[in-house]
Amino acid sequence: MNKRQSSIQMLIHSFMLALVLALLAACGGSDTPPAPTSTPTLLLVNDEFSPPNAAWARFDTAESAVYAQEGELYLEDRGKGVAVYAPFAGKTYADVAIAVQARHVQGTMNNWMGVICRQQDENNYYLLAVSADGYYLILLVENGISMPLVGPQFDEGIKTGKARNNLEVRCQGDELTLRVNNAFTLTISDTVFQEAGGVALFADAVERGETAVVAFDNFSMSQP
Repeated sequence: MNKRQSSIQMLIHSFMLALVLALLAACGGSDTPPAPTSTPTLLLVNDEFSPPNAAWARFDTAESAVYAQEGELYLEDRGKGVAVYAPFAGKTYADVAIAVQARHVQGTMNNWMGVICRQQDENNYYLLAVSADGYYLILLVENGISMPLVGPQFDEGIKTGKARNNLEVRCQGDELTLRVNNAFTLTISDTVFQEAGGVALFADAVERGETAVVAFDNFSMSQP
C-alpha cells in the first residue's frame, strides 16, 4: 500500500469514528443537561397587605378612597364618575408580570377591578380587568381617551358576585396578557406604550352615581 492509499484509509477511519461519536451524542450519550425551556423571573414584590405596605398610595376624598383593612387593600369608587387607582409608588417598569386576587365587596356589579401597567400619568396607561358580573377587558387609555383593545366580553371562567378571582397580568414587549382563575388566557399585541411606566390596582363603578368597593389580596410582581 502506497502513501496515498494509506492517507485515504486514515481519513476514512477518522470520518467513521467522528460519525459514531456524533450518533452516540444524539442518542443521549452526553451528560450535558438540556437548556432551560422557560425564562426565569425576578421577584420584585410579594405583598399580603398585612401589615399595610407604605409603597401603596392610600387616601380618602369625596370621590374615592384607598385603605388597608384586615389584610386586604380596599379601593372605593364613591359614585362621582371618577375611577380609583392605587399606584405602587416610586418605581416604573417596562416588562412586568403580576398576580393578585380581587373580589367585589359592595356596590354595583357593573364594575371593573384589575391592574394598570405602563402608566405614564393618569391619562395614559393599559388596564387589564374583570367585572363582578363576569366580563373581562383590556383597555388602552391614551391622552384621556379610552379604547378597548379586547372586550368587554363575558366569560364563564370569571367568578361573579362576591367570589374571589385570581388575576394574572403580563405586560411584556408588545404583548398584553390576562389570565383569570386558570380558566382562560388571552394575549393581544399593542405598541402605543413600550416604555417603562407605573403599576397600579384599579376599581371603577361603570355608571356615574353607582358606587363600587373592591378588595385586593396576595399581590406579587415579577420582572420576566
